[in-house]
Amino acid sequence: MIGWSGLPDVIGLGEIMVQFNAVTPGPLRHVTYFEKHAAGAEANVAVCVRRQGLGSGFITRLGADEFGIYLYNWLRGEGVDVSQIKFDTTAPTGIYFVQRGFPVPGKSSVIYYRRGSAASKLSEEDINPEYFANARALHLTGITPALSDSALKASKKAVECAKNHGCKLSFDTNIRPPLWRSAEEAAKTLLPFVEQADILFTDLADTIILLGEKEVDKAIESYLSMGVEIVVFKLGAKGAIAASKGERVMARGYQVTVVDTIGAGDALAGTFLACTLKGFSLERSLKFAVAAGTLVVTVRGDQENLPTQHDLETFLKAFEGNDIG
Repeated sequence: MIGWSGLPDVIGLGEIMVQFNAVTPGPLRHVTYFEKHAAGAEANVAVCVRRQGLGSGFITRLGADEFGIYLYNWLRGEGVDVSQIKFDTTAPTGIYFVQRGFPVPGKSSVIYYRRGSAASKLSEEDINPEYFANARALHLTGITPALSDSALKASKKAVECAKNHGCKLSFDTNIRPPLWRSAEEAAKTLLPFVEQADILFTDLADTIILLGEKEVDKAIESYLSMGVEIVVFKLGAKGAIAASKGERVMARGYQVTVVDTIGAGDALAGTFLACTLKGFSLERSLKFAVAAGTLVVTVRGDQENLPTQHDLETFLKAFEGNDIG
């Protein structure tokens, strides 16, 4: 694939888990069959970047169990560098369940079984500064710092190493309320990462927690004033906005049959990041990113429908004709 030399262009740090996705919609108490998938925000981005033709690597801990072996093999099979993954014999691999279409039709919700997981044991010792020497970006989300104090320290060290080697920080706020004691704790912990971000992915719900701001335009200006180079503001089914100090573009959403919304934001982030690193314009990067997120919601699972650049060009030609940016 283009750009892959065996060294990662993008490094992800976080937790990859086994997702059990309900085959039928409705409350989980009435679901009998589940599909097994590999999922997790930063891991989704790492696979997405590979599908887009760039190199990626992933830093995490997995349980020394069958699920850990499955996830390790999955990432390796996708071409993600797994040299920084450690197996932990003292803690299990995290899992979670996806409940679809209940209590809100067309929406999915997540039930975690990850407390005390191997990835929650991530620490500064798991971060090798030299691993960042040839990378172009570190992708991190607000999930990893929430896993544990040691994972927060690992996140801070990874950002420090990335900056020392001239890597951009790609940060998705991704606030998961069940992982935090309070909204105030989330904001206090995550704002320093926002301030160091070169590319920031966020949405209105997270922004209300972080800034107390309910207006999208004002929020974007606030993030840019913090020193963020590019803000990508996710608008759900409506699309997304990307803005720098000198440019602002919007990409509309596409009408498709929604099966499972989980993972769409990661597809958007991974595609936008890869397109930006490939030198695409802000408009083209965002248009491709929204298309990628759209494809992911049409199936169960976060990674199966992550598209290649050719897939996106085909999608956009079908919806946009020749106007693909």
